[in-house]
Amino acid sequence: MTGQQDMNDGDLLDFPGAGRLRAAGKVTPPSADAVAAALAAVRSAAAGRAEGDGPTVELELERDPVTAVAPVRTWRRRLPVLVSAAAVVAIALGIAFQPWSDSSDVQSSPAAERTETAPYWKVRTLEWMRSSDETQRTDGAYKTVWLSRSGTREQPANGLVQDYSREDTGGTAYVICGKPVLWDDLKKLPTDPAALRARLVGKATGEGVAEDLYNGIEDLLTQSPAEPRLRAALFEILTGIPGARVTERVKDSTGRSGTAVDLDADTWRLRLIIDTGTFHVLESVDTARNDGLSWGKQKLRAGDLIQRTTYLSVGPAWEAPKPSKRT
Repeated sequence: MTGQQDMNDGDLLDFPGAGRLRAAGKVTPPSADAVAAALAAVRSAAAGRAEGDGPTVELELERDPVTAVAPVRTWRRRLPVLVSAAAVVAIALGIAFQPWSDSSDVQSSPAAERTETAPYWKVRTLEWMRSSDETQRTDGAYKTVWLSRSGTREQPANGLVQDYSREDTGGTAYVICGKPVLWDDLKKLPTDPAALRARLVGKATGEGVAEDLYNGIEDLLTQSPAEPRLRAALFEILTGIPGARVTERVKDSTGRSGTAVDLDADTWRLRLIIDTGTFHVLESVDTARNDGLSWGKQKLRAGDLIQRTTYLSVGPAWEAPKPSKRT
């Protein structure tokens, strides 16, 4: 056998959704960042993550581009090599990969949409907050947010869609160390960690810089359409914040595995659990740092949970629901 195996299209595209990939035809090649993200997913799949070691990869087509899925559930077996081959085929067809999606339906996506920047960044979360009285909430509240250049639309558990435009700041802004970073500024940010840190911190000084930088990076990693290279640089800066502690193979509340970055902030302890394959946040957790913290009528002990946000899915979206009519 030679170093190159002869295969026809039927052999190569033998996986669910292959027919739709063929029908997509020839499209514009993906960006370098999209290819980098796809290759990272392929390498991770080829390495074969064991059950419970973290999010797995799954191909899907919906109105948004093909996505690499990190579902809450875990597979009972290792990902077959066929999926890696399918991912390479998708790259060859010019289909962009984006991390995470909350839909398992396989639908076709117009080629024109795959070459544009989606107008929304959709985030689905499960949020838990400790009550300030003697009782304590034991369940969480689901919420979906659609961020855009002009503002945010939010749909909490009651189903009503609220619109928060940000004309006062010129659009959606992520505040880091007291300075806004607008949606359109993201592509202008340097991806060299040292240069990026200098850009984000600027001339800010004082004890609060570490916490401000930590919180700002959290916003960029959880609420923005930052590209993979920028996410990787943000993660490196995050782990290098003075006082930050890094712990690998930490489980979030759903059982997904990631790398935890902890930072003590006054009486709280901040934690981000991050999937280092995609540099997306799996969960944000705040706990009491010391015994005796007053929380309403409660006195907390060190380690008591204060609030938690679990990121069920994030990714680009081409549409957002209209705001609900006020009654």
